[in-house]
Amino acid sequence: MLDDVRARLAACGSLADAIVTGLRLAPPWQITDVIVQDEYTHDLVFQAAADGPAIVLDCT
Repeated sequence: MLDDVRARLAACGSLADAIVTGLRLAPPWQITDVIVQDEYTHDLVFQAAADGPAIVLDCT
């Protein structure tokens, strides 16, 4: 399951695509945290549940 989610998110061309893709998964993966590196670089943490695995998406 984690490899499938990782592949789907990696194929996204924009942050908007990644959000929609995450929410369309079953169970839906939501953004649980945003790490701001600077004004252009943000890392997003996607997670299916509070206690589930997480994927960090680098949104440079």
